Amino acid sequence: MEKNYNEESFKKGEQFEKFVEEIIFPDAHYELLYKTSDSKQNTRRFVQKSLEPDFHFKCRVTGKEFYVEAKWRAKPYKDLYQVLSEKQFESFPAINSSERPVFIAFGYGGQASNPNYVSLVPLDQVKSSKMSPGEVHSFNIEKTHYPNNFFIPQEVEKEKESEPKEGQLPAEEKKKTEPENSFQKYNSKILALAAVGLLAIIMTIYSFAFSEEASSKTPEENLKEIVADYYQSMNSNQVEKLPEFLSPQVTSWYGEQNPSREWIYRNAKAHRGKYPYSASDIDWDSFKVVKESNGDYHVSYEMIYKSKSKITDDYRVFDLKLITKWDNDYKLKSISEIKN
Repeated sequence: MEKNYNEESFKKGEQFEKFVEEIIFPDAHYELLYKTSDSKQNTRRFVQKSLEPDFHFKCRVTGKEFYVEAKWRAKPYKDLYQVLSEKQFESFPAINSSERPVFIAFGYGGQASNPNYVSLVPLDQVKSSKMSPGEVHSFNIEKTHYPNNFFIPQEVEKEKESEPKEGQLPAEEKKKTEPENSFQKYNSKILALAAVGLLAIIMTIYSFAFSEEASSKTPEENLKEIVADYYQSMNSNQVEKLPEFLSPQVTSWYGEQNPSREWIYRNAKAHRGKYPYSASDIDWDSFKVVKESNGDYHVSYEMIYKSKSKITDDYRVFDLKLITKWDNDYKLKSISEIKN
């Protein structure tokens, strides 16, 4: 029987879907609620739900549901990636909502079974069925399971927004304009004192719980998370996040002594502009943390760093050892590298 689909393209699409399902959204962290039918099935009898994104997941930690459409491309065509078909670009917005958002898991370069890069693009950020390499790259994620905490249920966020800040009255209290009589004022004072006492108890419990949670992780675990986040941000060209990682007093930055934060940011931005495509493969077995007497942390690790100016260029590959120092708030004070 004649095939009315491209078998090679189907195989690559299937390989990347498997990568997304098993590596980015594995069963241990995400429940698979639905997966669309493949092209073979649709040639026999079309399944209407195939018009939906490839996956419907539910985060096991937060309970948040979301859709994911998986797409892989070896390289751009005329300096653009086709991230959605025209039909999907037209139909997906009707599915997308704050309760169940739609994302595009876009793999590019390398092999469909193991792409060089993976981006997770919210449908809200997709203005066309095609995107430039730079736009796609700005949504890069690590090639490992996506963090559960990014899927916080919308209603929880709304509750947080609706909570009065310190020194503010709840919205319904602001609406009250009638003057209170003396009896009401007396009762209000009693209630206020009770509220203050209750708040003190709650804050004490919260502080204890927070300190317990913070102390449950070792300095090495905290620093590993921060270092991974640092390279994730830089490799995605999110240079604006760099100041969040810096100590108030940086003593050394790749050989520059006592540089200002503005100097560091300016140089990092210039480097990302010259080499916008990069990847950092950290050897976590080499990650060593030593606490110094002044409370700082001396951290060293080895890493394969790859960078290039254009998506079609070959990578420049560097085998590096990084020597870093972090203050007791886990902020970066110095960094230098040695080529292995």
